[in-house]
Amino acid sequence: MPLVDDPMDESTPWLIDELKHRFQSTDSGLILDMTHQEPIWCLTVSGFESWFAEVESCLDQTLGRRLAHAAAESEEWHRNQSPALPKSWLGQQKKRISTINSDWKLRGQGQLGVLESENQSSTVIVANRTFTALAAGMGNAAWESIQERRFRFQWADRGVGETIVEMTIDPREIPAPEKSIPSWEDQAGLICDDDRLFHRARHEIDGLWTVEGNRTMMLSRDCILRFENLATSYLSSNVRSTDSRTTWAGVESHEQVVLWDAMAEAARRQFLASGELVLIASPEHWIDVANRHLSFLGLGRVSNAIVVDDNGGVELSLPSTLHPAIVTGRLLGCWERAEGRGAKAKWSTSQDGHTIVLESRREIA
Repeated sequence: MPLVDDPMDESTPWLIDELKHRFQSTDSGLILDMTHQEPIWCLTVSGFESWFAEVESCLDQTLGRRLAHAAAESEEWHRNQSPALPKSWLGQQKKRISTINSDWKLRGQGQLGVLESENQSSTVIVANRTFTALAAGMGNAAWESIQERRFRFQWADRGVGETIVEMTIDPREIPAPEKSIPSWEDQAGLICDDDRLFHRARHEIDGLWTVEGNRTMMLSRDCILRFENLATSYLSSNVRSTDSRTTWAGVESHEQVVLWDAMAEAARRQFLASGELVLIASPEHWIDVANRHLSFLGLGRVSNAIVVDDNGGVELSLPSTLHPAIVTGRLLGCWERAEGRGAKAKWSTSQDGHTIVLESRREIA
């Protein structure tokens, strides 16, 4: 008989065990960082790059600095929720950098190194970085934690996968960031052993791991919410499209609506560009589709699906979401892939979670 080789499993067991210990799945479709119980988006770096680029395109704005400052605030908050950095008479800086790099290793966010450190200024490098604006903000916040001082920062890329962060002392008294609070209701889920993207992780080098050849990272909802808060203050002059695909019940801020529209549209475009196949023959199939395209990444889970018309319209119930705009956008992409025509969505939230209605964008005669 001919011999048939089984597909080679290239995952790294010790890394997967460490990831599973820290990042745990819930039956509501989320991934929780057990350091501080914060929901996490597990996604490929290329996926984040394309999504963020689409957000900027939709808004016709450059948002890298907003993202960098959001990452800095989020990283500082993360560090404040984590065990204190080591204190030592000898080698304290080295030990603190090692502690931060151990954390970043699991999050897939590269590794921190010091190029130059003087009394009034410092230069650090984030090697094997993911997205340069994220690396810059995280690098600044990490160095502030190490030095226990405030710094202003600017950054530049150097070569492939390296971000240089130059910092100068900031004498201002800046309060520590508070926890970011979502503007929607989520149901608390129970820890479970459902499959997630990182369960197939392969270690490449410290701070960099892949899944099936694609570099992958962990991005916290806290960082996304801080980015939203910083970005909306620059959107007052943006005019919302009169033919938007999305409706956000209860969201009254013009700037927030504009940003959510862009985040959803970016997620829709990103999904369609991925070429993923979606087959829907009955409403119940939406549960499996959401498990694959939402829960697998920690974005949420569809618990129920109800037909609302004869043209593919469906009402989806979700107990939790990482972010409503990102989830709505991906579900729009799923609907359009399955039905072969444009879709629109209406999102609402209550104490029971989220409801998303997906329908044909145009009336069908």
